[in-house]
Amino acid sequence: MNEWNAETAEWYAANYGEYATNRLAVEALELEPGSVVVDVGCGTGSALRHAASAVTEGSLIGVDPVPRMIELARERTAGHPAASRIEFRLGAAEDLPVEDAVADVVLAFDSFDHWQDEARGLSEIRRILRPAGRLVVVKDASVPGERGARRAFVDALARARFVVSREEQIEGDDVRFTLWVCEAAG
Repeated sequence: MNEWNAETAEWYAANYGEYATNRLAVEALELEPGSVVVDVGCGTGSALRHAASAVTEGSLIGVDPVPRMIELARERTAGHPAASRIEFRLGAAEDLPVEDAVADVVLAFDSFDHWQDEARGLSEIRRILRPAGRLVVVKDASVPGERGARRAFVDALARARFVVSREEQIEGDDVRFTLWVCEAAG
C-alpha cells in the first residue's frame, strides 16, 4: 500500500491493528524496564502497548506519518495501564520528531518497506539511538523468502552502518515473520 490516508489507516486498524506479529516480536526481545523505545511506523500503537509490560519505568514513543493513524493509536491506548508512558508523535522515518541519542531500542515492525527514503530513515534511526542502542526490524514472511529482497534489505542496513546481530524466523498465532536485531557499527 503506497498511499496512506485516513481511509487506509481505518482499513489497517480494522485488519491489522492488533496483529499477533506485534505481540510475538515484542515477546522475543529482552526489553529493560527503564528503556526508551521508539516505534517508527507505529500504526495503532499495538507493539508499544505490548512493550509496556516489560518497559515498566521507561518511555515509549510511537511515530507515524498518517494523522489518522496517530489518532487511532491514541484512542486505543487511552485506557491502557501504561498510557501515561506512551506518547504518539506525527512524523516520518526520514525526519523523526525525536531528540538525538535517546532511544535504547527502535522498532520498525512491517514499516520499513513503506518509508519514502530507506537510507534517510536509517540515518535518522542512527541519530536517535544511544551508542549501545538496537534497531529491531520485523518483516512478514513473504519478503525474506525472496532472495533479492532480503539481500537488498541487508545491504541497505550495511550502507547505513548497521550490523545484524540476530536474525530469527518466528511463527505462531497464524503469522510468520523474520525479526532482525541490528546494532550500529563504528
